[in-house]
Amino acid sequence: METKKRTIDNDPKISPKYRASSYLALKLEVNSNDNWDEAIKIFNDRIQGRFVAPVDAIVDHASYAIREFAGFAILAIDCLIIETLNQFYTGTNETTGKHWKAFRDFFKSSAHFKTEFPTSKSCEIFYSHFRCGLLHQAQTKKHSKIRYGEGSMIQLVDPTNNNKGLIVDRKRFHDALKLEIKDYIKKLKNPTTSAERTLRSNFIKKMGFITKQ
Repeated sequence: METKKRTIDNDPKISPKYRASSYLALKLEVNSNDNWDEAIKIFNDRIQGRFVAPVDAIVDHASYAIREFAGFAILAIDCLIIETLNQFYTGTNETTGKHWKAFRDFFKSSAHFKTEFPTSKSCEIFYSHFRCGLLHQAQTKKHSKIRYGEGSMIQLVDPTNNNKGLIVDRKRFHDALKLEIKDYIKKLKNPTTSAERTLRSNFIKKMGFITKQ
């Protein structure tokens, strides 16, 4: 069968440095380490170039006014990172069903977040007050707040009533997310358990959706 030649129109950029054809040429296999280093470079270029680096640029911006009032933008992008990471973890094209459960699963499976979100309720509040509030209304909901310089990543606005909302330290949250990405890359690079080999399989599925393989 003749293979359709890829052009700029049907070979889209999937990261700042790579096009779909760069990934497709790797022909990854779960149980072989061949080309996984290159696949990880492509993934890292995508996640850093499209999400993490823009947040870091805001955090380190020369203008105090931009740094000071960037909490909404930072958390909004971080929520996008969580959704795309969870789709890589599960091998899915998009978040479906009750979307807050994707955040719950992500937080509870992460070594960097699970102690900060000890209950399903806290995960649901974060999803509703921050993810949905920022992406649908361009603001947090109820009494939830975004701050920095706090003593912990997550606090209750009112310790006697968790329905009032959460206080999220945006720097601690973003730093934890960057550590999560590093951990994921390590698991892809050197899987030692069946669960980590499943991560490889699901990575291939998600990249298939991205490259429309």
